[in-house]
Amino acid sequence: MVRTQPAFDLLQRSVIVTGTHYSMTTLVGRLLATAPEFHILHEPTNPEPTLSYASINPPNWYEFYTSERVAELADFLAKAIVGRGFPAELMRRVTTVRSPRQALQVVRYCQRTLPMMLKPQPAVLKDPFLIFSAAALQEMFGMQVVLTIRHPCAFAESFKRAGHGFDFANLMQPDLLQALPEEAETIAQLAQEPGGLVTQASHLWRIIYLFAVKYLVDNTRTLVLRQDQMVENTAPTIDGLFEFCGASRTAAVEAFLSKNLSAGRQDFDQGGSYIRRDGQATLNKWKNRLSPNEVSDIRRRTGEVAAQLGYDAESWRY
Repeated sequence: MVRTQPAFDLLQRSVIVTGTHYSMTTLVGRLLATAPEFHILHEPTNPEPTLSYASINPPNWYEFYTSERVAELADFLAKAIVGRGFPAELMRRVTTVRSPRQALQVVRYCQRTLPMMLKPQPAVLKDPFLIFSAAALQEMFGMQVVLTIRHPCAFAESFKRAGHGFDFANLMQPDLLQALPEEAETIAQLAQEPGGLVTQASHLWRIIYLFAVKYLVDNTRTLVLRQDQMVENTAPTIDGLFEFCGASRTAAVEAFLSKNLSAGRQDFDQGGSYIRRDGQATLNKWKNRLSPNEVSDIRRRTGEVAAQLGYDAESWRY
């Protein structure tokens, strides 16, 4: 890896937007991508990518690329940011198309990749699954990291509503267990018996944000961005976000905010938009959908870490 190459210079000036899934990474990533300084690179560490974007295809969800492994990831990211290998990759994808939906995904891949190839510039790396690897990328390149967070109950409500669950065997990575020794036994137990969806959500939230507290939050190149800040103090929060990332607020930013934070829906519906919601309703919907026992359980498992990220006793009130 030659770090003086233009692609690696662009990677160094790129911004990582990460957190858990269901944590606003899509909203914040798309918002930052309205700035003329950035393209957007969609979920480059998603282990099950569609034909619409490029991924390094890691073996696990939330793969942990440590300092010893991060060169492999950085090489992939640097090439992806400039669309290197696009013609051959496009042909490969075209040959795998078996349905109209997949054909549309390939079109989307072109829409995402061609601008990066034709006008190389830094990118917003929008990827919740990059959370553990963000620390190593930050250490190696000094990259800016935007850490997106939703209240543990808000995350649990979305997790429960989606109904997919999480296979904690993905977190049985030796380097990750070593980085979080206080969670190693719990992760091993959950890999065998994950429990119900609310239990899974609580543990996953705590594991991910405990890592963030230990390895990301205190770095001056990390911005912590909570959902409640975005909804209740939108203008100053967005100003701070754009200033942190060195991005320009244009008319496109205002149009994006008006379109996506003022819609009438609370939930994502199949085929709908992940980001076009009513911000206040989305922020508070857990208060009507989780039982008192569920809230108590979530708080018991996550409260200590949540407090370190700004969620005080008042934030748990119905």
